[in-house]
Amino acid sequence: MKVKALSTNSRNFTHMGIDDSKDRTVIYLHGISKSGEDQWYESKRDFTSSTALNYFYAGQYKVVFAGGLTKSSNTNWC
Repeated sequence: MKVKALSTNSRNFTHMGIDDSKDRTVIYLHGISKSGEDQWYESKRDFTSSTALNYFYAGQYKVVFAGGLTKSSNTNWC
């Protein structure tokens, strides 16, 4: 899994991740709730590995919102 720290943002997401070992992957997001608790999300849509890598390197976490986002069972990766 590739993990990238995000710059400070209004949605309080701190990291994004992708599983670059597969042909297609969801994009994972880690955030901090207002009460300070860890929250783990993933895109409902999967992306080709090359597209996910482009978004990952550019830090474009907002692309996840277009296809929807759900709580993730894949946690503790950052």
